[in-house]
Amino acid sequence: MRRIHFIILFILLVSLSFFVGAITGDAYPPDTVTDWVLAVLLNDNGLDEQDLTDSEPDIIEEEPEPEPDIRDLKLVLTGNVMAHIPQIEQAHIGDGKYDFSPSFEVIAPYLQSGDFTVTDLEGMQAGPDVVSAGWGVRGYTGFPEFNAPDELSEALYEAGVNVFTFANNHALDRGLEGLKITLDHVRGLGAHTFGAYKSMEERDTPLILEHNGISVAFIGYTYGTNGIPVPPGHEYCVNLATDFNDITPVLNDIQTARQAGADIIAVFPHWGSAEHAHEPQPQRLRQVAEEFAAAGADLVIGGHPKYIQPIEWFFNEDENGNERATLAIYSQGNFISNQHEAANNTPYVEFGLLLDINITKNYDIGDAWISDLDYEITWVHRDWRHRVLPLSVVLNAPPEEYNLSENRVERLKNIYRESIEVVNRYGNLEDKEKAMSIAEERLNKAYE
Repeated sequence: MRRIHFIILFILLVSLSFFVGAITGDAYPPDTVTDWVLAVLLNDNGLDEQDLTDSEPDIIEEEPEPEPDIRDLKLVLTGNVMAHIPQIEQAHIGDGKYDFSPSFEVIAPYLQSGDFTVTDLEGMQAGPDVVSAGWGVRGYTGFPEFNAPDELSEALYEAGVNVFTFANNHALDRGLEGLKITLDHVRGLGAHTFGAYKSMEERDTPLILEHNGISVAFIGYTYGTNGIPVPPGHEYCVNLATDFNDITPVLNDIQTARQAGADIIAVFPHWGSAEHAHEPQPQRLRQVAEEFAAAGADLVIGGHPKYIQPIEWFFNEDENGNERATLAIYSQGNFISNQHEAANNTPYVEFGLLLDINITKNYDIGDAWISDLDYEITWVHRDWRHRVLPLSVVLNAPPEEYNLSENRVERLKNIYRESIEVVNRYGNLEDKEKAMSIAEERLNKAYE
């Protein structure tokens, strides 16, 4: 009732204001009258001025659902790195100094694209004075006991390699002393190492590296050390799984890495009884890779053979019952060496497989998986300072750009096709499609 009374009063006052305004020439209705009536109405009804002017009801906007926290990490992996005498002599620039950087200047952008770029450095960098363990020689040497100048690892690091495995058959070419000197030097560059160690404490602490909230464990083992015995009491210095007959130590390390919180576990076995073969020798290594996968390895990256060997996928269930894909490559071949057709009676020792692997993680729940795989066939151009070249690029460029003849280009095209056939020999194309389908399902699930 009070509202009706005030409305009637308001109408009367407005009418009066028109009469007064007409006589005085002031605004009508006077602002003071209007403001007074409005204030009375608002106070009486517990409203404010906005409540009277708004004709639409208030709309309460709902908070949008938060986007899932999806993160990525890129791994780049190379094959064997060896420095034979011709490479060392070619890199010598005088006064005891060496420069290996030309070898990696073309391939460097590929190496630098990885968050973690891993190489298998076969041989030591112990300086010229440490005596070799088997032959008792000094100085810088190639096969059979490798010892390269420090500038080799420095050039690799500058080109983009930041993780080195020393779990290979040349880990003790300069004995325990040479191994420790080498590890100190490579780590001093800012790089990480695994597979060989300076103490038992190092050995028992898994190398787990993190980038963008994704952690990767690196585990390296070798089939042997070329008959050079591990010094008694220093069994920690290199991870041995003799011919991979007893793989219990590897399986234990996989479990330890998972318990330590690794999202992705990468196992690097240096294996194989035949260095010049396009398939793993013996074939039982395929079963070994499958056992690594079943134990929880996400990547099995083989080394030692000088040939590219096939990619194979294994599928298991994780602890949550989700299907999980494991990528295995039995050998990436040679990344760089002086091995070549004329000396080895085969052209395949000149080629390697550079892997490019993407890892994705749903950070909200800690789920991580392989989300992409790509690779590049590489070739060592011995006649051009042992440069490592990506073949897909070389074959699409004018021959003179890479100092090649037409005949050599044709030869490289044939090897390129053969190498791709080898990579896909164990069903990589079909199984990769399945692995990527699993990856897509896990990503879609994060957005549900």
